Amino acid sequence: MKNTEIPFFLGYVEQAIGGAQDPLNPPISISRNGTLAKWRGKLNFIDLRVNDPALKKNAAAFEQTLQKAASLEIKVVITLPEFSPVYFDLPPEPEIPDPKRPAPPPPRGTIKDKRLTHFKPAYLALPSAIQGHPSYYALSVEECLPIIELAAKYEVKDVIVPVSEPGVFLDPQAEIRFKKALKELHAAASASSITLHLRNGGISLSVYRKLAREFGCKFAYDVGIAHLEGDNILDTYHKLDGNISIISLQQVLPGLDKYSGRREAMDRALKEYVAARNEYRQSLKENDEGYSEKCLKQFNFALKDYQEARRNSCFNLGLYQSGDLNLVPLLKEIRRSIEAGSEKHVLLAMVPNTRNNDFVVQKVAPENFSGAF
Repeated sequence: MKNTEIPFFLGYVEQAIGGAQDPLNPPISISRNGTLAKWRGKLNFIDLRVNDPALKKNAAAFEQTLQKAASLEIKVVITLPEFSPVYFDLPPEPEIPDPKRPAPPPPRGTIKDKRLTHFKPAYLALPSAIQGHPSYYALSVEECLPIIELAAKYEVKDVIVPVSEPGVFLDPQAEIRFKKALKELHAAASASSITLHLRNGGISLSVYRKLAREFGCKFAYDVGIAHLEGDNILDTYHKLDGNISIISLQQVLPGLDKYSGRREAMDRALKEYVAARNEYRQSLKENDEGYSEKCLKQFNFALKDYQEARRNSCFNLGLYQSGDLNLVPLLKEIRRSIEAGSEKHVLLAMVPNTRNNDFVVQKVAPENFSGAF
């Protein structure tokens, strides 16, 4: 936490607003793990991830979160869209429930989805190998500007810009496209005294340094992504310590193959889902009750298959869980930076749990730390 002597902020991700679902499942979200007020005193800031390009669908929900955070004196960092939601109808509910087999009540706090939300990865400059691929969404600067405006309205001073996804690096043509987009974003952000932080994932240190020299942007370092890319985390942290004020702690199991495998499984399951939905719709037109019933079963099976493919068991694990990444050496380095007077925002990108807080504070807080949780 932060007191007058120690420049240390602890924060969590808020990502489950758009679509009432989350690109990563289970949701890494304060609002889905109790109200934001419940976490007052246990965190200093939130990373509000705006998975809604141009704020087309959920502008009010994002603004409410900013208002709530302001009322609780919780700082907000905003992350520009890394995903773009696509919506699909759910199978219809049974008209007459079976009285012999009543449906179990949903768990407390569960938000019942009204439609299936599939999130396409969205970036300002897709590498040439995936540019135009139907599984990705080409994000425009115009879709980011309303988010910058909303940030300025609530005096948000730090905005994270995802560059690409883990292991999918910008090629020279994509680098040119990204630089052009960043120039426009930088102009809009600077006008409101907002600092841009480029997030690692698909960006080399040499490319970052060129952009930092030109635009003065900082580096938001996600150590989970760095681990997936085989980065030497301590070495990179030492090299860029002065440029890093936001460090995202993300526990992962090893292997880009797991990361890409989940994405591919979701894409396959979505195709099967859409096919089952279309077949069910066609069966209704043919007015064959027996065939429609069979198609509806397949529609529901396809939904379960998609939900299974979406489940995330490899990323955003709690720090106290058995992932592949030993974060203790990095936390000790962060502590040294804090003791030397560097301001650090330590972001926990995982399902919120106060045991994560305890783990970080135990390793990071200096001896003379007088903050409280």
